[in-house]
Amino acid sequence: MTSSLLPTELVPVGRYDWPRAPATSSLKDGYRRILERLRVLDKGKSDLLPDDLELVSETLIPDALWDALRTHQFDCLDKFYLDWARHTDGSHPVYAFVMQPSVPQNLLGDWATDRGLELAEAAAVPAGKGALIVPDISSLVRRNLEGRAAMRAYLSELNGTSRKVLLGVSSWTWTYLSQTSDIEAVVSDARCFAPFNDKALAELVRTYMSEVEFKSAESGESILPKDAEGEIKDPYLKTLAARACGCPWAAIGLLDAAVNREVAAEGVDDDADGSEAEDTATWLQDPILPQLPARIERISHFMLHALLIHGPLTIKDLAAVLPMTLPVGLASALGRVGLVDDDAGKISIRQSAYPHVRRILSEAGLPLDQI
Repeated sequence: MTSSLLPTELVPVGRYDWPRAPATSSLKDGYRRILERLRVLDKGKSDLLPDDLELVSETLIPDALWDALRTHQFDCLDKFYLDWARHTDGSHPVYAFVMQPSVPQNLLGDWATDRGLELAEAAAVPAGKGALIVPDISSLVRRNLEGRAAMRAYLSELNGTSRKVLLGVSSWTWTYLSQTSDIEAVVSDARCFAPFNDKALAELVRTYMSEVEFKSAESGESILPKDAEGEIKDPYLKTLAARACGCPWAAIGLLDAAVNREVAAEGVDDDADGSEAEDTATWLQDPILPQLPARIERISHFMLHALLIHGPLTIKDLAAVLPMTLPVGLASALGRVGLVDDDAGKISIRQSAYPHVRRILSEAGLPLDQI
């Protein structure tokens, strides 16, 4: 997919331009969250919405959009890393590629496999020629003495390697390691995907969902039209980019979760050709945000924070990196509100819930990732 509206550069860590919502949208979001926490706001139905709307339960996003987004980001990785990885001459630096948790799991590993590059687990640095791709180093990260020693030993091995190495790392893991280890002395360059702004998101929607007219429940207006200066008139996509922290995967997922459509009137016949009558509007109204039960709110903050830093963990491993005892059933409780998944005993942040988890931790005053 080629478009001047989609970012193609990889941004050095520390220079990520976090998208910002319009001031009015931020104020409305804050007011809405206060009402939700006080249980004053139920469904928050806008007066601009038709009365006969229903939340669309199935996805509205075509596979072609997800495939094109993956291809585009593979092309971004190609542009910066592919020639470097395939050439064996020159120096042997260690690079890091930093990803938000809303990026699909193993994206870097899938790219490396597709390009025929060598992959390795985080604990090994085998000898060889060409670059070595380590898709995720989170399994080495533990906030205890043993974990600190293991990371120091790994960094020492990387520092003495005779081949190029590209480390895949979560933005939360990178922030933690930057503060507690020598990783920035060993890694000579750390980059991340550039953020998608409202114009880039609009390009995705126009290209792959052109048959759908999306309207904002907040303004009642279509979200895609531009003004005379080429700026998008409605603030919905700018607010969406901010909520998703610039990650297109998260933004499109949030858009999909906000879709409401008008219910066909009873007794309306299908079209003469047998196809069903098309809906006249597709409205976007954000669902009620996930809320932590008050009785487990504080301990949940620490658990969610640990999962972002360490990646998927068993309950036993979670207990080893937290300074408090976890209540029985905490993971199940967080799963019921849609924030975590349990895969064969390993607890992880649900990818689609990451924007909500980051918001929850930000409001709780916990330190956030920095990219």
